[in-house]
Amino acid sequence: MIPHETIPLFGQLWWQSNIITALVIVVFIIIGKRSSTETAVSVAHAIGVILIARAVLIHPYQVYLGKWTITSSLPLQMCSISSILAGLAMFSRNQLLYEFLYYWGIPGAFHSLLTPEFTLGTEGFLFVEYYISHGGIILSALYATLVLGMKPRKGSWWRIALWSQIPIAIVGLFDWAIGANYMYLCQKPMVDNPFVIGDWPWYILIMELAGLLHFIIVYIPFGLKYRHEYAIA
Repeated sequence: MIPHETIPLFGQLWWQSNIITALVIVVFIIIGKRSSTETAVSVAHAIGVILIARAVLIHPYQVYLGKWTITSSLPLQMCSISSILAGLAMFSRNQLLYEFLYYWGIPGAFHSLLTPEFTLGTEGFLFVEYYISHGGIILSALYATLVLGMKPRKGSWWRIALWSQIPIAIVGLFDWAIGANYMYLCQKPMVDNPFVIGDWPWYILIMELAGLLHFIIVYIPFGLKYRHEYAIA
């Protein structure tokens, strides 16, 4: 397994990386909001191309660096899956893909940017790729919501939470079979995150509960709107 790397929380590199990422997200959303519908869709497609190209090209690049391994390089981390969903959602605008992206992507990528852990190291382009991937997840979820007008369906938070247990179980079995740690199901992350508490398997339960809490939080703006519409009706 490739040794993981981190950067100091709130250090200079942390601030620089996250500020640049946030500015890029804001710029893309402003461009989309101020553009015609046709141009906004074209921008969405451009975002999708970038994210899908990243997901494909990162593998030959890892081979070039001599870092590709079955235990570290497959797109089986939650954010790796979300990044692929983000690229696909920018093209298809499929409601279910969008909801998985919205609930997985925004909280997951936020924490990945807050407490970054580079599972493949930071050599060469890998550092920048980390921020393209995770920033792209948040950008796609917000762009689909704020620019393309998509929104989570009523009660979608608990449905996505239930559906999420299927890929988690599959990845867990895969981890056990090959000795990997995708989704951190066998060993907890090395980052200093307030939601990573206890040893195996208790930290997994806490992360699941924290994930459910985050699902509810990002659903609240829409839940309040649905409740208001119901009250008026």
